[in-house]
Amino acid sequence: MEVTVRLFASLRRHRPDLALGQPLTCQLPERATLADLIQAVLGPLPDEVAIMLVNGQLQAGEQVLSEGDRVSLWPPVAGGAL
Repeated sequence: MEVTVRLFASLRRHRPDLALGQPLTCQLPERATLADLIQAVLGPLPDEVAIMLVNGQLQAGEQVLSEGDRVSLWPPVAGGAL
């Protein structure tokens, strides 16, 4: 199956071949999980991914992906003072 992935902030350094904002298209086996996708795209870096969205919804690593899903991956982020 095919899914689209967008890497944000410091995660982009793992795929320097992608232009800013350019999505990555990945081919995965049926019933692949979000954790499987992260392994395929970033390798063994589970601590570097803190926020995982599938079709705009926050998900956990065990989420099973479907054909055409849009995935966004974010590293841990910190905000400024209020």
